Amino acid sequence: MRCYYYEVNWVSTLAIDHIHTYLVHPGKGAAVARQMGGTTVALSGKLFPLLSEIYARSENECDIDIAFNRSAHGAPQNPCRDLILTYLGGPTIVRGRHIAERLEAVTTHRSGLGLLFLISGSEGRDYKIVISRFAAHSAVSAEEDQQNLSVEFLERVFMRSAYAYKAVLYRSPSLTTGFWLGRAVDKQINSPESSNYWISEFLDSDMRTTAAAGTRRLALALRDAAKRTPDVGVKSEIAAAVTLATGLRGQRLSISDFTKQLRLSDAAKQAISDEVRGAGTLDERFQFDPDEFTKHVAYRTVEMDSGGLLTAEATAFDRVFQRDVIDEPEHKVRFSTEGRVVSERLGKMR
Repeated sequence: MRCYYYEVNWVSTLAIDHIHTYLVHPGKGAAVARQMGGTTVALSGKLFPLLSEIYARSENECDIDIAFNRSAHGAPQNPCRDLILTYLGGPTIVRGRHIAERLEAVTTHRSGLGLLFLISGSEGRDYKIVISRFAAHSAVSAEEDQQNLSVEFLERVFMRSAYAYKAVLYRSPSLTTGFWLGRAVDKQINSPESSNYWISEFLDSDMRTTAAAGTRRLALALRDAAKRTPDVGVKSEIAAAVTLATGLRGQRLSISDFTKQLRLSDAAKQAISDEVRGAGTLDERFQFDPDEFTKHVAYRTVEMDSGGLLTAEATAFDRVFQRDVIDEPEHKVRFSTEGRVVSERLGKMR
C-alpha cells in the first residue's frame, strides 16, 4: 500500500498543527500487507481550505457519541486509542502510518479505496484530532507513483468526494487519562452495516448509548407518556408514532429526533420529555432497534367509555381495526374489524 501525507504548521484561530493523509487500499484478509510510502505536499491548492472547514465543523457536525472499548479483562487499554495517543504525542508520518495500517486491515473491497486524513491541533488547553476517510475512485491505483503523488492528482481524487466522508473527533487536555470519548459522523452511510468497520472494527469503539439501551428508553418514554397523559389527542399521537416506529430500523437518532421526525405536537413532545430522566438524555443518539422496541410496547389497547377494550399488536393496530370519526369535537369514534373468532377469554381484571 502506498501512503501520502501532508504536514502543515499553520497559525490561525483553528490552531491546526499537522495534517497527514494516506491512500488506503482494501486489505482485509490480504495475505501480504502493501508497503507504505509517503510524500510531503506544500500548503497550497484546494485541499487545505476544505480540510480546515471539516476540522472547524467537527464540533457541531460529529453528533454520534462513541467510546473506545476497554480490554476483554476490563483494563483501561484500547489498541486504536494507543495509536492515536502515540501519534498526538508527536505527529509524524511513521506514527500516522500505523493508524492507516489499522484502517487498511479492516477495509473490504466493498468499502473500496479511500483517502485517510489525520488533522491534529489544539483548542485552548485541549489536544484535538479529527480523523476522516473519503472515498477514492478505484481507478486511481493504476496511476500511483511508487514514491510520490502530485498535488494536482490528490486534489482531483479528493474533490470527487469532498462532501461524502466519515469522520471522528477526539479532544482532551490529557494524553494519558483522556481521549476515551469521541463523536462521529458518517456521510457515506448506505445501511446500518456499512459503517460497522469504521466504528466497531477500525476504532474498536461502540456508541455510548447502545442500540438496545437507547431504544428501550424511547419505548418506555412513549409507553409511560401515553399512560399518564389525560389528553386523548396526545394519547392518539403517541399511539400512531408507535405504529410507525418500526419503519426506522437501523436509523441513528435521539428521542428528540424521533419526536421531530414524526412531527408530534408540542404537547406530545412535552409528555414524552417528562418521562425521560437525566440531563441530555433526550439528545443522546442511538441506533433504533425495532425488535427491542416491540419488547416494551408489543400491544396497543384502546379503552372506550362504553366499557369496550380493543387490543392488537402495536405495529398492526391500525390495520386490524378500522377507525371512523363520528363526532370530532366530542372525540367520538367507531372501531370495526372482521375475521374468524379463534379464542374467547374470561378474566378477573382487565
